[in-house]
Amino acid sequence: MHLYLKNGFSLLRKMNFVLLGLVFATIATGLFFIYGTGQQNAESFGRFWIKQSVWIVIGCGIMLVLSLIDYRHYGRHAGVIYMSTVLLLIAVLMFGKRINGARSWLPVGPGIAVQPSEFSKLGLVIIISWIASRPSTRFRSLRDLVPYVVLAAIPFALILMQPDMGSAIVLVPITLAITFISGMKKRWLLYGLILALVSAPLVYKYVFKDHQRKRLHTFLNPSKNPTKEGWNARQSLLAVGSGGLTGKGYMKGTQNVLGFLPKSVAPTDFIFSVIAEESGFAGSSLLISAFCGIMLSCIYIAATARDSFGRNLACGIAVLLCVHIYINIGMTVGLAPIIGIPLPFVSYGGSFMILMLSSIGVIQSVYIRRRTC
Repeated sequence: MHLYLKNGFSLLRKMNFVLLGLVFATIATGLFFIYGTGQQNAESFGRFWIKQSVWIVIGCGIMLVLSLIDYRHYGRHAGVIYMSTVLLLIAVLMFGKRINGARSWLPVGPGIAVQPSEFSKLGLVIIISWIASRPSTRFRSLRDLVPYVVLAAIPFALILMQPDMGSAIVLVPITLAITFISGMKKRWLLYGLILALVSAPLVYKYVFKDHQRKRLHTFLNPSKNPTKEGWNARQSLLAVGSGGLTGKGYMKGTQNVLGFLPKSVAPTDFIFSVIAEESGFAGSSLLISAFCGIMLSCIYIAATARDSFGRNLACGIAVLLCVHIYINIGMTVGLAPIIGIPLPFVSYGGSFMILMLSSIGVIQSVYIRRRTC
């Protein structure tokens, strides 16, 4: 036991502490403002910061365990990991709890529910990274892309059936990024873009639900229904803009305090709006800088990985983070439609926090076992 602990501590000392420090800084920021929104809104929201703290502790424990395990073991068991996430997605469709019109939550205990769609993102990163890193992998023709398309399409379709368009969309850039760095030809991306543009009207008409069409209309014309579908988008933009250079002060953001920014979304999808209003351009810029540092750390880990599987994992996780960051912040300032994407390490949410910290654990495992330069 003593030898095992000693080896464990020696591995943990090799972690990327710059990445770890930036992650904890963003987590602390999120917890700070989740507490603030809870105190302003009272009711059950006042305890959100306590629940978030519990999920952070659990997530940190999982992160440490995953960082100690050689990441190549994840590849050897990629099929089991992937199938487990698919089975969870099937289970949530059969036994899930419906919240806000979506059956996305699977009850696992009294008052506790998890969101399997979050875990499927990391499961897809692992299996796509593993298959793309095999010596037998070749991208000679479009037919070689079929296995990757199928692997991504299964969880994509299951998540879309909940329906959860936001989580489903995240799977697309992850698959494209990993296959691209593994040798997919550039012109195939162009073919995919053309196909997406051609099929967009059909997807809009036959795949999108009514509320998803309304969100798209709101994004394209936010002033059309400012008191209905466009309410959150408009109030979020007012919150961000009214923060000015240094903000209105901690727990003094009027959009949140007065309830113009709904208290149900203030600590979750629109936590950045609260941060921008209360800390201004200065505070929100620091947060964005921290995210940029996290992204650069992920790219550095990918560049120093000892094999193509480690490189693919690091790049896949970097894209996972980047898509969430861009869409979430974009939602708050009108640069992306509102599709319910949380902000990594900052937004309130147990399943998402565990996903994020698990991803950091996997990428730390890649860094610990990086090639020696």
